[in-house]
Amino acid sequence: MSNKFTEFQDQVEAIKARCAGGEINEAERDAALRQMRLEDEWWGDAWMLSPRGEWFRKAKGSDSWVRDYPLELVDPASLPPVPFMDLPQIAYAVHNCTRCALHQGRTRAVPGEGPANAAVMFIGEGPGFNEDKQGRPFVGAAGKFLEELLHGIGFKREDVFIANVVKCRPPNNRDPEPDELAACKDYLDRQVELIDPKVIVTLGRFSMYRYFPGASITKIHGQAQRVGNRLVVPMFHPAAALHQPKWRPLLIEDFQKLPQYIEEARAFSQEVDPSSATQLNLF
Repeated sequence: MSNKFTEFQDQVEAIKARCAGGEINEAERDAALRQMRLEDEWWGDAWMLSPRGEWFRKAKGSDSWVRDYPLELVDPASLPPVPFMDLPQIAYAVHNCTRCALHQGRTRAVPGEGPANAAVMFIGEGPGFNEDKQGRPFVGAAGKFLEELLHGIGFKREDVFIANVVKCRPPNNRDPEPDELAACKDYLDRQVELIDPKVIVTLGRFSMYRYFPGASITKIHGQAQRVGNRLVVPMFHPAAALHQPKWRPLLIEDFQKLPQYIEEARAFSQEVDPSSATQLNLF
């Protein structure tokens, strides 16, 4: 497989080889690598490859670099079934997915982003206008509020994995429909399996229904249910708290519980039957 991304990798390896040969020192190597950019003419994104070998992308219209993996480095001929995919393969499959009608109106799909070993995973509802343009989750006003909430408990956005129950924007930001939720379900199932977070936070009704069918967010928000070796915590969607100020202090209060929940989940025995679920003050 030869393309601009593999050529860029070769350029990076050449600089590393200069360091290994004693021509430049490690500080000079790292400085040179951090200055290197690959411009994606199609989308207007910029890419970089860190000294540690991690890919980062700055989407057009975004001010921040996020950990991502170029789809051009995924070999479509070797894609396994979804239950056996890795995270880059899932992203490739999502960007090329035609399972439901949402693909007809999307600009870009939004697979999700964050570290593969994140202790906390947030699951929202679906991409909005800005997310559809950048291919990233939670980059509008709700995303900024989410980052504020994370900072309030000592976390950064890049510490957590963020995804949605549907990977393409519903028209006019309407609620996702049952067939659309079903079309994306195994992608999200596999992401949860691979990341194996200690805590899953559902943001909004439709992600909440994934774990608590028919529940009322006003009754169970901020309360945790143990499922296997993790906790699942339903919370108000940040957009709802922005539109209805009465939910804002409740969401802030619920976020303050997250560090405690993470520690509780870390203390769970690994010898847990995944099919069992013990309720923690849910109702």
